[in-house]
Amino acid sequence: MMKEEILKLLKSSGIETTEENIEVPPSSEMGDYAFPCFELAKVLKKNPNQIAEETVNKLKVWETSLIERVESKGAYINFFLNWEKISEKLLKEIISDKKYGASDFGKRKKVMIEHTQPNTNKPQHIGHGRNSVLGDSLVRIMRYAGYKVFSVTYWGDIGSQQAKAILGYKMWGQDKKPDIKPDHFIGKFYVMYNEKYPEDKEQPKVREFLQNWEKGDKKTLELWKKVTSWVLEGFHETIDRLGVKLDIELAESQFEKDSKKIIDVLLKKKIAFKSPEGAVVVDLEKYGLPSYIVLRSDETVLYSTKDLSLAVHKIQKYKLDKSIYVVGAEQKLYFEQVFKTLELLGEKGGFCHLVYGLVNLPEGKMSSRLGKVVLLDDVIDKVVDLAAKEIEKRNSGMKEKEKKSTAEKIGIGAMKYALLKVSPEKDIVFDWDKILDFEGDTGPYIQYAYTRCNSILKKAKKTKSKIKSIRLTEHERNLLKVLSRFPEVVVNSAKDMRPHNICNYANEVATKFNNFYQFCPVLKSEGNEKKFRLALVQATKNVLENSLDLIGIRVPEKM
Repeated sequence: MMKEEILKLLKSSGIETTEENIEVPPSSEMGDYAFPCFELAKVLKKNPNQIAEETVNKLKVWETSLIERVESKGAYINFFLNWEKISEKLLKEIISDKKYGASDFGKRKKVMIEHTQPNTNKPQHIGHGRNSVLGDSLVRIMRYAGYKVFSVTYWGDIGSQQAKAILGYKMWGQDKKPDIKPDHFIGKFYVMYNEKYPEDKEQPKVREFLQNWEKGDKKTLELWKKVTSWVLEGFHETIDRLGVKLDIELAESQFEKDSKKIIDVLLKKKIAFKSPEGAVVVDLEKYGLPSYIVLRSDETVLYSTKDLSLAVHKIQKYKLDKSIYVVGAEQKLYFEQVFKTLELLGEKGGFCHLVYGLVNLPEGKMSSRLGKVVLLDDVIDKVVDLAAKEIEKRNSGMKEKEKKSTAEKIGIGAMKYALLKVSPEKDIVFDWDKILDFEGDTGPYIQYAYTRCNSILKKAKKTKSKIKSIRLTEHERNLLKVLSRFPEVVVNSAKDMRPHNICNYANEVATKFNNFYQFCPVLKSEGNEKKFRLALVQATKNVLENSLDLIGIRVPEKM
């Protein structure tokens, strides 16, 4: 709404540009929006400061415009908006449109986001949790921005790590059924196997198991299916509790046979060659990347071979415009190799690796092999338990069922926010004191702002009145400004694949609302002022709810 007005005004002075070139200044003293003249200076061969000054002198702001005044400051044209005029229209739009901020930016382009891809040999740790909530949030954001999104997981259900867990169960499990959460049950045998055989990564027993699996040995397959189904049962329980939704579930084992066909194509197109030992190697040295093996000398395929097969399957079946892989930073080189190979095969699908950093313990890197991890289920249990204790302190009269439901929303919300608020590529140190801090830049802080809005509106009872603009205070203006930016924040978060931008935005909305609430009485105000402020509270509630939904956080009705 506001940027369109600015573009029209600039066009009237002969400047044709797009919304992407309109910036938000770092300080409100420099206006609400600004247009930099640096690029224009290159075209016109003039000083950018001169262009800004001359343009401002030519501009005539029409009487009905939402723009109050225009000034030049150095190389920038600064626009100051009339928030009294904007407020009425903006509040009506936010309140009437439950999906305020949604757009058709993606124009129904087909995007597949692959996330939540743990191996079926152990329970998920907090690092897997970061993958899940990051991928799920990106799915939500891109759908809100108009993309047609497929949310997919790719279980690593066959390989040396899975073989170790199954062999561990076979050796020490004595055909017992799980007596605890099934993925935790199998994870114990995986750790036991690694403790028994710490050095020999390519154990003859593991290799024999994988060869028998590929040959279709009946007993091997039966044992594999049993153990894998138990682990997946545990995974689904965790994912459901997190509120992560998956449209499609794929597994590494599904692409075993097709991967052999990929090898034939790679050899035929001379993208790969056979080594003297009989292994098949993809030759990428001439492209500045290391070569890598896709078929071992014993005729067993590798993870990379199945990844190539998976990528071809995705593109051919779903006709994708973009295929995003949410995978840790340690796999950066690997995906460069895979994507280059797909390019050489002629596959086009906008392959993209969304890198995310590690979640480390304060004492160092986690190790699933040795069982030195913070398990995701334990984290969820602990934050929910802490939330329940906080609720008991603040609202001891809450019914038990409601307390339990609210604790789940607050605890899991706190964990999700802590994992999402940092830019994906940065590492996180998993510090309980920070994760469980319910003050400041946290999920509960934003949820509490939402419940405060809810409380005000319930006390007011009648909130549906005709909105009329009033003379704004500084705090009302600041809150309106941040609410108006939501559609732009959504588009930029989808375009840049950065869910943490939504976290930062939601925190800013909560902070601006709390300042407004502190200095601008709502229920004690009267007349048009009361109606306007109630509308502002309703609009804030809607935007906070939509923002939290985009990062996968549910809202409690009270805290």
